[in-house]
Amino acid sequence: MKIKSILKLGTLALLTAALPACSFLDTDPQIIPDDGYYNSEQKLIYGLAGVYGVLNSEALYGNYYSLQIANADDLCYFNNYNNSESRPDRYNHSAGTAAIYDTWSKLYEGIKNANRYIEAVEKTEIDPEKLSVDIGLYIAEARFLRAYYHFLLAQAWGDVPLRVKATTSPNPNDVQMAATPQEQVLKWCADEIEATIPDLYEPIDNTPSRVSQTVAQGILARVYLFMAGESVKQIDGLDKKEMYRRAAYWANEVIASHKHDLNESYEEVFINMIRDQYDTQFHESMWEAEFLGDRTSATDWTNGRIGDLIGLRSQSGTTNYSEWACNYSYGYYNGSYTLWQLYWENDRTADETASATVIDKRLTWNLPGYNYRGMNNQKISYKNKAGETVTRYLQQTQSMFKTPWVYNNNFAMPDIEGLDQTIENAFDPADLVYDPTVMCAVRNAGKWRRETVYEKQMSAKSLYTTINFPILRYADVLLMYAEAINEYAGAPDDQAKEAIREIRKRAGVKTDESLLGDYRSFRDLVRNERGRELAFEGLRKWDLIRWGTFVEKMHNAGTNQPTENKYRNVSYTNYASANYANVTARHIYLPIPTKELAVNHALRQNPLW
Repeated sequence: MKIKSILKLGTLALLTAALPACSFLDTDPQIIPDDGYYNSEQKLIYGLAGVYGVLNSEALYGNYYSLQIANADDLCYFNNYNNSESRPDRYNHSAGTAAIYDTWSKLYEGIKNANRYIEAVEKTEIDPEKLSVDIGLYIAEARFLRAYYHFLLAQAWGDVPLRVKATTSPNPNDVQMAATPQEQVLKWCADEIEATIPDLYEPIDNTPSRVSQTVAQGILARVYLFMAGESVKQIDGLDKKEMYRRAAYWANEVIASHKHDLNESYEEVFINMIRDQYDTQFHESMWEAEFLGDRTSATDWTNGRIGDLIGLRSQSGTTNYSEWACNYSYGYYNGSYTLWQLYWENDRTADETASATVIDKRLTWNLPGYNYRGMNNQKISYKNKAGETVTRYLQQTQSMFKTPWVYNNNFAMPDIEGLDQTIENAFDPADLVYDPTVMCAVRNAGKWRRETVYEKQMSAKSLYTTINFPILRYADVLLMYAEAINEYAGAPDDQAKEAIREIRKRAGVKTDESLLGDYRSFRDLVRNERGRELAFEGLRKWDLIRWGTFVEKMHNAGTNQPTENKYRNVSYTNYASANYANVTARHIYLPIPTKELAVNHALRQNPLW
């Protein structure tokens, strides 16, 4: 459960391997930049919480950015085929789409808060004896966050205003600012983040809630990888190879610190986030957007819809919530057939390909063979063991039991819970045929499931959750190093090869050593591994953009649909194909919001929009 307290930056008592999430963000964030206000450590933390607080908004990692803008890629699609709205995850959005404006304005709100905080704290005359740490740490965190928010803007919109000074709201001239070229914004972000590293907190006791040195190093590797990508123009004095070198360097700094490791269990990484716990044994989750309530009361507020909009569908009509096995979820995002193939077919050793019993553990967690939709007198016709064609009925109480994906007499999982055997012509589980590939193109994204065995039991239908969202994981750092060193050196080194082996070993699959030998094979393997490992974490779209394959891969995902009915539901797959077909080159960047153009006349709309 949440502990309502303000944590200092001192050492935490690590009593168990996974502790309840505790954070200074449990306080109401305040920005009070008046001279003389920041005269205590408590007030410094209050103000800093206002800079961090943007991460936890619905416009950023609670929904709009993490799901609608960043999560619709070749491996994940929005599945609500009755929805005809203008949405970023349908790629039919415009400059007037609300989610795009809300995300833009929230990021600039974070930048405004950071600028005001930095300027106010730099002027404070607080007695150093009253602080547990140097005041420079607070400034460094705010500077890092300001740079990170600019990075997200430049990554998604391209050329954007670079705002490094606090604006005076009564002055309309402060609003008017032309866009700085994307490559210059990214270069400023990289320089700014690097400059903060020496002043950030070196221990990782406060991660994943707070930014530490290793978090900044990992994010810096991400920035340099994006700068090296196909969508960014050449930067004076920095060729692409040099940026790959720097990405490898900063990723290696994290690795060499030995402060983080892969959790031995892939699913446990996300179970901790669902439970709202910190992993203090492996520290694989390095930085998270933290959601601290479920809106069941005015004092338990949150802005996170992770698990509700993306998760295992669970929409029972019963209001006896204490019986639910999975809390309410729309389950609006599915893994694509392309993602299924990445797990099931691609990069497998010969002996694994020949056997359907070796299944990537990430597949079973991310694309499980069930949800909680329930079976309401579902009719199936099939041949029984005597060879007779029979019709049988399956009935479950919705959301009380796992409901396997099924086609005719083929089930995606061997266990069927809660079947009502009293109805006429009830299905006999003894006739079960198990096929793990059933409905593989329409399965819910299961990474953020709301199963009550992990998430606390809800007492009411709540669309907002306490589930945290990862911004940086150590697995990503390993993959970034592997990619960057291969691009820089023209071949992987031993550390890069071992990073891939470790990630695949945890997933329960072997590594084909022939794929580790040359630049191109290793590059393709790393790109596929990023998809398998980081699916649904809001990174794939930006990967495709920096690799220069975004439009091609999105179109391929739309046409790569199975024709066999046991793999699909045509309502979902046809809808996905139509959305993928919407993608064009202009979607590499988001449009500048119409409302922003109306007030900042120095801005110009992005080309193609």
